[in-house]
Amino acid sequence: MKKIFFIILIVGISLVSKAQQDPQFSQNMYNLLTFNPAFAGVGDEMSGSIINRQQWIGFDDAPVSTAFNGNVPLRIGRRLHGLGLTVMSDKLGIENKTNIKFQYAYQFKVLKGVLNAGVSIGLQNNALKGEWKALDDDDVLLNGGSIDASKMVFDAGLGFYYRSKTLYLGASISHINKPNVAYNESIETYLYRHYYFMGGYKHELTNQIDIIPSFFIKTDAISTQYDVNTNVVYNKKYRGGVSYRVDDAIVFLVGVLLKNGLDIGVAYDVSISDIKKPSLEFMLAYHFTPSLIKRKQKYKSIRFL
Repeated sequence: MKKIFFIILIVGISLVSKAQQDPQFSQNMYNLLTFNPAFAGVGDEMSGSIINRQQWIGFDDAPVSTAFNGNVPLRIGRRLHGLGLTVMSDKLGIENKTNIKFQYAYQFKVLKGVLNAGVSIGLQNNALKGEWKALDDDDVLLNGGSIDASKMVFDAGLGFYYRSKTLYLGASISHINKPNVAYNESIETYLYRHYYFMGGYKHELTNQIDIIPSFFIKTDAISTQYDVNTNVVYNKKYRGGVSYRVDDAIVFLVGVLLKNGLDIGVAYDVSISDIKKPSLEFMLAYHFTPSLIKRKQKYKSIRFL
C-alpha cells in the first residue's frame, strides 16, 4: 500500500509541475544531435562526444545529466546519409531517466546549402528507486519508506537541419508519439512533445577571428526556454563565449580544439533565478575522418560551421 502511495504521489507531482521533462544543457551548439536527429551525418567527419552537466551545485540530489552522441556520415552511391546514436541519462533525486535512440538522416541539396531530414527511434526507461525522506522528521508515513518502480516505453522524434557555409537552422520534435510513462497502470502521464528551434551564423571578423551568434529555443507548449549565445573563435582552435538563458542564467563558455581532433569544452552557469546555485558542464568530443567515408564535400567541418 505504501509503495502505491509513493508512486501516486510522484506521478501527481509530475502532472501538476510546469517544468519541462527533457534535460537541460548549456553547450547546445555543440550538442545538437541530442535534440535533433537531422544532425546525423552533417559534415564529413565521424565523431563521438560525451557531455556531463551538474546542475544547481550545492543542492542534495540535484539534477545530473549525461549524454553520449555518435555520428557517422555515409555515401551510398550518389546519395548522402547520416547515422547517429544517443545514449542519455538524466537523474534527479530518486528518479533516473535513461534514453537510447538511433538517428537516421537523408541529405538534400537546397539553394547554396544542404538540408537534412531526420528521424529517431529508441527506448526510454523511467525509474524510481531509493529511500523516501520527508522534510518533517516526524512524518512517519513517508520517512523510512522505499520505492522501486520502472517503466520502459518506445520513443520517436523528427527533425530538419539546414546548413550553408555560414549559416545553420534547425527544428525538431522529441517524444512525437507521446508515450505513457506512468508507473501505475491506473494512471496516465505522458512524455510531452518538446519542440526545438536552433540557428547560428558565422561572421568572419578577420582571417583568424570568427564571431558566431546562435540561439536555442525549447518548448513543451506549456513553458518555453530561450537561449541566446555569442561565441568568439580564434584561429579555428580556441573559443570563448557568453549565453543568456532568459530569466534563468548567464553562462560562460570556453573550449579548445586540438590538432588530433579532440575537442574540450566547459560551461559555467551563474543563476539569476530564485535558485541561487551555479551549474557546471563538461564536454569531450573526438572528430576524425577515416578513409571509408572520405569524399569531396564543400563544407568540411561541422565544428565551427
